[in-house]
Amino acid sequence: MNCQDIDKRLDAWVDGELSASAVDRLTHHLENCPACRYRAQVLREMVDALDRLPAVPAPSALFRQTLKAYRRGIHRPGMAEWWQHLSLMMRSAVCGAALAGLLCGAVLGTSLVTLVPSAGTSPYQTLYASEGFYP
Repeated sequence: MNCQDIDKRLDAWVDGELSASAVDRLTHHLENCPACRYRAQVLREMVDALDRLPAVPAPSALFRQTLKAYRRGIHRPGMAEWWQHLSLMMRSAVCGAALAGLLCGAVLGTSLVTLVPSAGTSPYQTLYASEGFYP
């Protein structure tokens, strides 16, 4: 590693974000380069000083203001707007899919077979059959 590479990676090194091999190469360079070692020491002292500062509580209204600003920035198209952007072919496909779903639900929701108590029938199925429910 050269000094330019060290400058690029020094923040990540102080934050502990480098891989073990990158840390080894960086440490080896710092041992041999007094200028980079000085920059690393200054950066480490600055980060340590910032870590020692007390936490500053955020104002209570900040959350509400931030949430309002976030919601204003989001554009949520309504159903009518979504439908208008569809081509005629896509509208037909959506209607067909909805109709197919309704038909499948009607067919699957209606039982065409009556359960008869047999050896393979559970007590719950027998109860449902006697009440007219067909699971």
